[in-house]
Amino acid sequence: MDKMWLEDYSEKLKAIGHPLRLRIILGLMENECNVTKICNGLQVPQATTSQHLSILKNKGIIEGRREGTTVCYKVVDEAVAEMLKKLTEVCNVEIDCT
Repeated sequence: MDKMWLEDYSEKLKAIGHPLRLRIILGLMENECNVTKICNGLQVPQATTSQHLSILKNKGIIEGRREGTTVCYKVVDEAVAEMLKKLTEVCNVEIDCT
């Protein structure tokens, strides 16, 4: 196996390993959202949410798109999205990210 690939996905797994970041990703797999909607859904302060969004963005899992004065986020790493989709299916879990 390619060592660079293993290192890259090891870092991505660390990023999604935090419960709040996992909820963010699962929510963004459903809908593109701005920071305010994410904060409201998670009931977490904006500063905390922004920190977690920054980590996910730096790992290439999500990206932000400026829309006026707000930034809308979406999942762009299809491999991570597919892995999490399979995980929820295997674990037979209904996820409510709001």
